[in-house]
Amino acid sequence: MKNRKMLLTVLIMFTILGMGGCAFVTIDLMSLMRIPSMHERVLYKGTDGKVLVVEILGLITTTGVRQMFSSQEGTYERLDAILNIADKDPSIKAMVIKIDSPGGSVTASDLVYRRIVDFKTKKKIPAVACITNMGASGAYMIALSADRIVALPTSMVGNVGVFIPFISFQGLMDMLGVRDETIASGKYKVAGSPKKDMTEEDKAIYKAIIDEMYADFMAKVKKNRPAMTDEDIKIVGDGRVMAANTAVSYHAIDEVGYYENAVKSVEKLAGITNPTVVVYRRDGEKQGGFYSWP
Repeated sequence: MKNRKMLLTVLIMFTILGMGGCAFVTIDLMSLMRIPSMHERVLYKGTDGKVLVVEILGLITTTGVRQMFSSQEGTYERLDAILNIADKDPSIKAMVIKIDSPGGSVTASDLVYRRIVDFKTKKKIPAVACITNMGASGAYMIALSADRIVALPTSMVGNVGVFIPFISFQGLMDMLGVRDETIASGKYKVAGSPKKDMTEEDKAIYKAIIDEMYADFMAKVKKNRPAMTDEDIKIVGDGRVMAANTAVSYHAIDEVGYYENAVKSVEKLAGITNPTVVVYRRDGEKQGGFYSWP
């Protein structure tokens, strides 16, 4: 409905302009960029309080992109909007964090992790993460905010760590006779520029940043996965991605199962039976069930 309305508006504009008369049409471009309202949708109607499903899907970002005919929310931006509404609902007794993401920004992942921890602590409710297809890198960091992690049998989890991609075109530039004549304020201002090879000093600067971020990630792992042995931590911390059954053996997750297992787990933790399961979706997004994308 939203897309048809948008298309109709554009067609009317071109029709009027093509008539060659003196008619004018005003299009409220801001309204086309505006994010629709968020509403609660019931996935399952029960009798004992509510379980809120929050969705961490796709690349993890902080804020979204606003374009002329579309608007896309950032991961943290959307989560924050959902939890601001959910915070006012006293009937929410537990939370399931649905995760299907390869990771993303370190900052965004950390913000989402902290926002979920703060929310469930304030409301005094438990949370269970349910990894559907992938919960890797920053998405696994977010899963650590839950009290228990369930992953589908075919899902991939882990990939703990941080990286910054670099590439150098200096060799190609030398072959083409192209010289870099960048003027910078300090010797390290252009460290990591693709126009020149990195020096050992350049690499050391970025390695220190990576090490600091990695230490924070591993601190979250150790805090939230107390069953991990030193050997588990060594293996999980080397950056490998794991299938669900392997992840259980290293205590990276608690259970191999499905959505139903995640709901049963969170019911047990919350001490509730037969709760209503809800999700927040915006106008124009798919109705769908647990496994659908908005």
